[in-house]
Amino acid sequence: MPKIVDADIQRDEIRSAARRVFAERGVHGTGLAHVAEAAGMGRSSLYHYYPDKDSLLTDLVKEMFDQELAMFRACLRGSEPPLARLDRLARACAALFPEWAAFGRMILDLRLANTQFVKAAFRGMRRELASVIAEGQEEGSFAPEPSADVTASVLIGAIDGLLIQYFVEPRALPKPVDIAEALCVTARRIVAK
Repeated sequence: MPKIVDADIQRDEIRSAARRVFAERGVHGTGLAHVAEAAGMGRSSLYHYYPDKDSLLTDLVKEMFDQELAMFRACLRGSEPPLARLDRLARACAALFPEWAAFGRMILDLRLANTQFVKAAFRGMRRELASVIAEGQEEGSFAPEPSADVTASVLIGAIDGLLIQYFVEPRALPKPVDIAEALCVTARRIVAK
């Protein structure tokens, strides 16, 4: 009797193996044979789920940005004052720096591999963040200038810039809890009246 395999579970296992291998070898230094070996399967079985490296990369990029956008939404939506939601986002991002940095090489490669997902993800994150900033501007607790969209872009740039630095030279930066505090202070100063 043939083995029945849940395709979604198998894809999850393949993506998990791919993240490990890409983090270790980089996207350009990894072939599907490496991923198949890490997933404990033959290449022909892997091709059933991912016919080429681009389809696997597309899935990984989409998954990564879907998770990041979900985190932004979870932090920024709610009934708390806008500043409290910005603080929650800064703390959540900084807390993830060690995990993100472990996959830093892969993240950088993936961001370059499929810019369409990157553009869409940044648009979604900016929209979520700008909405909270605009709310603070409308209620008068945030400065009216610069615009909510520009402010959101600057804050996302600060988070991503710190993440890259943390990946490249983690010892040069303080602990994530200290980075979180610095991000909170920076965000407060940027939106201050």
